[in-house]
Amino acid sequence: MPVLKRSLSINEVPDVQKEPYVLTGYRPPYRPWRFYLMSIFSQHNETVNVWTHLIPCFYVVYLLKTYSDEVSFANDVSSMLLLLLGISNFTIQFLSACAHLLHSRSVAAYYVTFIFDFLGIAFYAFSCGIVLYFLSSEASFSHAVHPWFPWTCVVLSCCYFAANAYSHVRYTRYHSERAMTQAVSFTITYLCSTSPVIHRIYSDIYNGRVDGVTWMHIVHILLVPIGGFFHVSEMPQSFFPGFCDVIGHGHQIFHVIMSTSFMIQLEASFTDLQNRRHLDLVRIRPTNLSITAYLVVLFTSYGYIAAIFVRKALSKAKS
Repeated sequence: MPVLKRSLSINEVPDVQKEPYVLTGYRPPYRPWRFYLMSIFSQHNETVNVWTHLIPCFYVVYLLKTYSDEVSFANDVSSMLLLLLGISNFTIQFLSACAHLLHSRSVAAYYVTFIFDFLGIAFYAFSCGIVLYFLSSEASFSHAVHPWFPWTCVVLSCCYFAANAYSHVRYTRYHSERAMTQAVSFTITYLCSTSPVIHRIYSDIYNGRVDGVTWMHIVHILLVPIGGFFHVSEMPQSFFPGFCDVIGHGHQIFHVIMSTSFMIQLEASFTDLQNRRHLDLVRIRPTNLSITAYLVVLFTSYGYIAAIFVRKALSKAKS
């Protein structure tokens, strides 16, 4: 992979684009968009960050094609939920890859691309919640939280997106308020989204019926805090400033761990669908109308939130 003809040091780029302990390999700003798109094939400090999302994108498409040979996405609402989880999995990977690929063009590009990165995370959190609720939960849990749980996922997803878009635009990159907002909003949203299988795991352990699928759910949940550790700890680059500029950065490790978690969750949900676990929920079944209602409210809210903060971001970048 060719090295960029002219890369910049950390002292030559805007403050918002500086990565702690990453000293070299920055792409120059204000080049044509084609330059940043083609830089995917060049060696710089975002190359691995881009490919650790793009490769999982291709793998998600492969998995969905494989699943389509065994379930009918078009004719069964429960199977459509699995497709929704796959689409959100692809979306979170693709939007993050775009953010890492394009943000170097300008300060405005940095703000806008990562706003849409947060949108991808919010969409995945919502999809995760309703899929685990309808396909993977215990009947006792589903009946206890019916019918408000899916709407709670909608509200928390929108709140997560709004809170992170606000803190992204309002505060400097490593401001304590921004870090706290990201940590608290993600923790609350993720715990709500995974609560159906957290309850299931506890129930299976208590009743001594832990099987392979339960272990898959355990693994995909445990991988998230492990990935989060590398995201916030600045390890290992803090021990070797300048040596992890291209490969070995903690954020790259975070990408790999989180993508692995997403794939395991997708496989676990597919297995639950195959095992027809959702039929135990009897009357609590998704319908085309309910899923459509969730998505209409969700994406209308996303559009409104994105319009507000993209406008704020562009105004801030000009000032």
